[in-house]
Amino acid sequence: MKILWKKVRQLSIKREVEQSKMDLYSVLIPTILSTEIFKNNRDIKELVDLLKVQDLKDYLYDSRTALLARLIREIQKNNEEDLNFNINEFKKKSLDIIERKNLIEQSEITGFINKYSRNNKGELDE
Repeated sequence: MKILWKKVRQLSIKREVEQSKMDLYSVLIPTILSTEIFKNNRDIKELVDLLKVQDLKDYLYDSRTALLARLIREIQKNNEEDLNFNINEFKKKSLDIIERKNLIEQSEITGFINKYSRNNKGELDE
C-alpha cells in the first residue's frame, strides 16, 4: 500500500496528454482492484462519481475488471481539460480514502511530512 500511496502522491499533469493518461492508468488499476481500499465493489462508486466519465450502469459495479475496462475506455476519450480534472479529483479522493482508512502507518506519513517540512530548514540532522 505504501508504494501505491507514493505513486498517487507523485501523480501530476504532464505536458504530453498520453503520458498523463498512462500515469493515471498506472495508479487507477491497482486502486480499483485493491480490496484493502474498497472492500465492496459498490464502495468504488464514491470515487468514480467524482470523475468526468459518462454515466456508468449499475451492472458494471458487479465486476471490478469490467468497471476498470469501461473507466479506461472513458479516460482514453477524455480531452486535455477533462483529463486534468480527472487526475486532480482522483488524486485528492484516493489519498483521502487511503489516509482515512489508515492504510498507511502514521509514522510513515509523519516522517514524510517532517522530511519535507519548511520548519526544519534551519536545523541540521545530528
